Amino acid sequence: MRIIYLVCLFLCCVSCSKSNDSVSQDPDDDTPVAESKAIVFKHESTSNLNYYTASLSFQITEGNTGVLSRGVAYALHETPTVDDAKASAQGVSGGGRFTVKLEGLLPGKMYYVRPFAKQSSGISYGEEITFSTIAFPEPIVYLDSTTFENTTKFEEHWNMFYPWGTDHNGSARMYEEQVSLVGDGELKVQADRTEEWEGNSSADPWLRIYYHSGAIHYKNHITVTDEEPYWIISGDFKVPTMVGSWPAFWITGAWNWPPEIDIMEFKGNSTNWQNTVTGPNWQNTSWQTTKTYVANAGDWHNYKLVMYKTSATDIAAELFIDGEKKATHHADFVAKPFWLIINMQMEGASGGHASGPQHAEMYARNVYVAAYDVIP
Repeated sequence: MRIIYLVCLFLCCVSCSKSNDSVSQDPDDDTPVAESKAIVFKHESTSNLNYYTASLSFQITEGNTGVLSRGVAYALHETPTVDDAKASAQGVSGGGRFTVKLEGLLPGKMYYVRPFAKQSSGISYGEEITFSTIAFPEPIVYLDSTTFENTTKFEEHWNMFYPWGTDHNGSARMYEEQVSLVGDGELKVQADRTEEWEGNSSADPWLRIYYHSGAIHYKNHITVTDEEPYWIISGDFKVPTMVGSWPAFWITGAWNWPPEIDIMEFKGNSTNWQNTVTGPNWQNTSWQTTKTYVANAGDWHNYKLVMYKTSATDIAAELFIDGEKKATHHADFVAKPFWLIINMQMEGASGGHASGPQHAEMYARNVYVAAYDVIP
């Protein structure tokens, strides 16, 4: 009886084992297996197009699960990938929507964009779209680097002396022979001391004349208007910084004073003064002044003014040295014409007072004046 029991138990175990093997190897098992959906993107909008920026909105309409990161790939050629350039989503909202802001773009260029989403399995891309940044407007160039190339070009654009004559607020009187064209498109202004009696300056503070020096002014007026609301005025200069030397690159009112903006002005040391002078008349003035130490001012440095309309009466004056913005001044200069002047006055505010240097030189090149009919 015991033997019969053991045989039956053995047969039962064998039967169960075969049954389990059969289940695990059944090719016809129809138990459902989860499959990942392909990611589908929808482009919703492109906005805030500018010279250098754009904003884009997308939605993941299918497959919005397991997404580790999302954004766009972009380039100046078709089929961009994240290896070209990418921008991550700045905001993600319900329904798989996300926005991206692109910065540092080039003006007037067509960009190719593809949205992407990264999952553990890899990166998926959406359909490619395109947009174009706004093209930078073309300037109206009045002066450029050729203005000091030869006498003909110089005389086409420049007059000798100050607009009002040969004297100003220092001890130098302006003479034509103190201005010359040298090198490759460079202007030289030279100041030489004289002990001969030449009287006093005809301008306040009426100092005794101790120097022959030079000044030139641009023949045309510079005026911020509705037609030309944006101006760039710049130039490269090498200047002296010893006590008694007073080089300047500036604009001043053609009808009265103020207004005035000093783009480059050194007064007997290595500090550049960038001033904006406003007020109803010369007896009532307000000064905005930015001082910047310039190492090796006797080497070439670039000084620039960007002046543009901000209201019916006011302008902003952005002042730069070697491409770095130093200040933004504000003034009621709309529709007020300016003269542009390059000169080297002596003593006066630069010190020295009858004991300045025997000789001083300043150099200019790449003087640039341009206006735009729109504000970029």
